[in-house]
Amino acid sequence: MTSLNKRLCILFIVFLAGLGSVYLLPTGLHTPEPGVNMELPLFIDDWVGRDMAVSKAEQDTLGPETRFSRKSYINAKGDEIYVSIVLSGQDMNTSIHRPERCLPAQGYTMMTSTDRVIPMEQPLTVRRLHNKRMLPLKNGGEIAERSLDYYWFVSSSETTNDHIERNIIDIRDRVLKGYAQPWAFVTVISSITKDLVPFGRDERQTDEMLEQFIRKLVPIIQKETVRNR
Repeated sequence: MTSLNKRLCILFIVFLAGLGSVYLLPTGLHTPEPGVNMELPLFIDDWVGRDMAVSKAEQDTLGPETRFSRKSYINAKGDEIYVSIVLSGQDMNTSIHRPERCLPAQGYTMMTSTDRVIPMEQPLTVRRLHNKRMLPLKNGGEIAERSLDYYWFVSSSETTNDHIERNIIDIRDRVLKGYAQPWAFVTVISSITKDLVPFGRDERQTDEMLEQFIRKLVPIIQKETVRNR
């Protein structure tokens, strides 16, 4: 057996062990207070928010204990930012999931996925997705809509932008600390409006707008006990 094959076998065994450990985790655990405030404000600086509905299909998929808070924020220039907080229950099988899983069902193709650090008092590492979908035009043609999706996960005491790391932290705390983390999945999205509307924002300008917005949002929704990673 070659060295490469040995490494692949070891990785496969570790992967199977990780999957099997899910069924051995204790149940009925204590759940600490969430690390987020679920009430999104009406105003964030010069942005005004309005509530967004959650579909029944999403509620049924994520389980009865899941809580949602969603708003669409608009400023005086007509820019729009979509904010979603999804707070999970104890059941890992019906818990939150990363958006890469559901993007194809919404007609999106993920062009890039990168880590990005938001400069603030406690720098926040988020996952940045650059997505694209084709929208039909009245004349029978199509136009490309591109969007930037920033997301991260918040436990009762720390953040991560990585789904695998979130699961490792969750298993660690269930086994070693005896509690189930109340994970919140925070998403901040905006379309790249250049070529779609007059004076629209290009990719760089959309990144800047989202980062400025997140710096204002985080102190409002994340509790002081949460440590950014």
